[in-house]
Amino acid sequence: MRKYLPVFGASLLLPVSGPAALAQESDPNALVLEEILVTASRRVERLQEVGMSVSAFGSDFLQGTGVNQLTDLEQYTPNLKITPSTDSNGTSYRIRGIGSVGTNSGIDPSVGMFIDGVYQGRAGMSISDLIDVERIEVLRGPQGTLYGKNTAAGAISIITKQPTNEFEYLAEAGYDSEERMELRGMVNVPLGDSGHAMRLSAYGIDGDHMYRNTYTGKGINDANKYGGRARLLFNFEGDTTTDGFGQFIASLDYSKEDTDCCALATITYEGLSTLNSPITSTPSAQWQEMLGNNALGQPILRFNDFETAEGFSPPEADPFGDDYWFNADLGNEVDVGGAALEWNRDLESGSTLTFINAWRFYESLSMFDGDFTAYDASRTTTDIDLDQYSSELRITSEGGETIDYQAGLYAYRSTLDSQGDFEQREDLLEKIVLFGDITMADFSPGGSTNIDTNEYTTTSYAAFGQAVWNITEAFSTTLGLRYTYEKKERVGTQITTPSVPFDTPPIAGPDIAYDDDRSDTALSPSLNFRYFFNPDVMGYAMVSRGFKSGGYDQRRQALGETGEFDEEISTSYELGWKTSWGNRRVQFNGALFFVDYEDFQAQSFDGASLKVTNAGDMESYGAELEFTYLPTTNVIFGSALGYNKAEYKSFDNGQCTVQQSFEQYYIIEGAQGGTPGTASVCLQDLAGQPIDNAPEWTISSYIQYDHEMGSDLVGTARLEHSYTDSYFLDQDLDPNLENDSVNLINLRLTLSNQARTWEAILWGRNLLDEEYYSWGIDAPTVGGYAGVVAPGSTYGVTLRMMN
Repeated sequence: MRKYLPVFGASLLLPVSGPAALAQESDPNALVLEEILVTASRRVERLQEVGMSVSAFGSDFLQGTGVNQLTDLEQYTPNLKITPSTDSNGTSYRIRGIGSVGTNSGIDPSVGMFIDGVYQGRAGMSISDLIDVERIEVLRGPQGTLYGKNTAAGAISIITKQPTNEFEYLAEAGYDSEERMELRGMVNVPLGDSGHAMRLSAYGIDGDHMYRNTYTGKGINDANKYGGRARLLFNFEGDTTTDGFGQFIASLDYSKEDTDCCALATITYEGLSTLNSPITSTPSAQWQEMLGNNALGQPILRFNDFETAEGFSPPEADPFGDDYWFNADLGNEVDVGGAALEWNRDLESGSTLTFINAWRFYESLSMFDGDFTAYDASRTTTDIDLDQYSSELRITSEGGETIDYQAGLYAYRSTLDSQGDFEQREDLLEKIVLFGDITMADFSPGGSTNIDTNEYTTTSYAAFGQAVWNITEAFSTTLGLRYTYEKKERVGTQITTPSVPFDTPPIAGPDIAYDDDRSDTALSPSLNFRYFFNPDVMGYAMVSRGFKSGGYDQRRQALGETGEFDEEISTSYELGWKTSWGNRRVQFNGALFFVDYEDFQAQSFDGASLKVTNAGDMESYGAELEFTYLPTTNVIFGSALGYNKAEYKSFDNGQCTVQQSFEQYYIIEGAQGGTPGTASVCLQDLAGQPIDNAPEWTISSYIQYDHEMGSDLVGTARLEHSYTDSYFLDQDLDPNLENDSVNLINLRLTLSNQARTWEAILWGRNLLDEEYYSWGIDAPTVGGYAGVVAPGSTYGVTLRMMN
């Protein structure tokens, strides 16, 4: 079955031949770039034949570059941005600038994550290590026809290695300068001569605390996770008594993470507070003096800063130092795993029938300091429990005929229970003046906690099909269509303890009970034209549509609002090419794209979590270019470039910066007292403005050199460089949260024997730009800014044994 052909990494060199339909004579000993096989279109094809923008990474590439976490892939993939958060649940995957942060349980990801063909309902479900992975495919642009479930921006498909009928093993140990130990192992065991086999893999990561909390004296931001996977292959093909059974692949996996992570570094403690309870008096004192007094002789802006009230000052902000300063509990506990059964059977017609059933679970408990300081202002805890079940039945024709086809049915159901605790401490409430000398603490002595409980039930059904009409050997057209029905049900409450008479979302308000449901239907068509000018030069044009259903915001809304948001629709137009030159020693692939988004689901930080709203329309356009050159047998060079311009076409309800909120309330509205956070709503029109976390340029390059050292040793040197353009870290485009461009250098030196049964690797990673944040937010409740700091320089050693 061609479905089970092996796929190799991009850094090995093997003889290849052209596609069967356009075969050409070639010398089996010729020096050519390796053929890469992918299943982006749910059938095995050469990467150079696939009419879409795809980046593919095989197992040898992952091992050769040291990529063990998905977050590392953004260094090598044009227009892919992977953004961490305070916990794994908040990880955001963005393709061409578009993605969704998972910290709000009410929103689904815009980039679909698939592991062995199974959709993962939350981005945080991808915490497992990339051990024993056959390949990773990054599909850019909407993939609504064949993948369907929440792929408005693209899809990331991880395919793990299958059991084989040969004994294999791998053992790997690594240690780095951050005092991080990593262990990985794999064993593949044939079960007799029957063709059945079992494959087991496991990993463990233990890293010391990278930073110290000077307030508590404890270490923070460590690494502690482990997991494993078991896959069993039952192969009944070729057995005359059981040949009709085909192949069964049973999978079982589990991963656990339990870390004191992840604290955000404080960029600055200075800033305005929408509740007039800032950390320091700067710049509130200047605003108070500028605004003056009201008719009662009282300051128009009355503020109570923590620094003055508590009698001690925060340390000097040094976000790139090793010391942090906060008082709340910090933690990230994650359990994720599941079981799947895949059945493949070859039919007499030559078609293949595939049936995948899977159950997945995801549990996450995270907590962090909501004000990022040792002042006792706010704390946040989020608890998530997800169970999902999915089934897919698909028939795929053999291929190579005038009409090649695929058709299938898909069903998905999940239940996600979430609870978010947004705690406002007494020290904060005492500083928030409502009117006269009345503060919020008068209504909530001892502090208040808003608890949101939500149970989201998602039921989704789809039918899809795709047909390829091979009009000639050189020209083909592909038409695909998917019909999706998806229903969302939400039962939940918003309860503030103790109860309060006022409504100030997301902080506090009267008790609210929710019992809502909505359903969406969508047709997701795709049309592709592909033409081979010769066996090594192909061009294509495609139009595709993606869909992501609407839902309900997790956090407290104003009375009378449900937090409901509508579905998101994306339409993509793409022109691309796949070419090989110089007797296939040079590859140059590229794509030009334009994507239009309707009712884009935007998110903004409201002081507790990310609030979800429909932004209106948004567009993304640009290009992806990938170049590989093999000048000699022992040197290979590659480069990938992405350009992406993502901006809002219409978004009149965008989040204001805190500065804009003050200008709106005190200057434009002319308020004579009170606070912007309790008495005013500020919105800004972001039409024509860039979206956050969407750098325009991403560039990566590498050069690798292999050198024989004696009769049995091979030395390999690999130098990599990646560049990410500047971008805003938050939706409101606050200039305080504009991240500078960043350059990263990787160097790997490998010594191995000719048979490559062992490898010793020295590696180093150096961030050339010191001031770089992976993610950042403002804290409008208490002022100030914080972000996730990317480590500057790291180096380590890895030892690997395998057969």
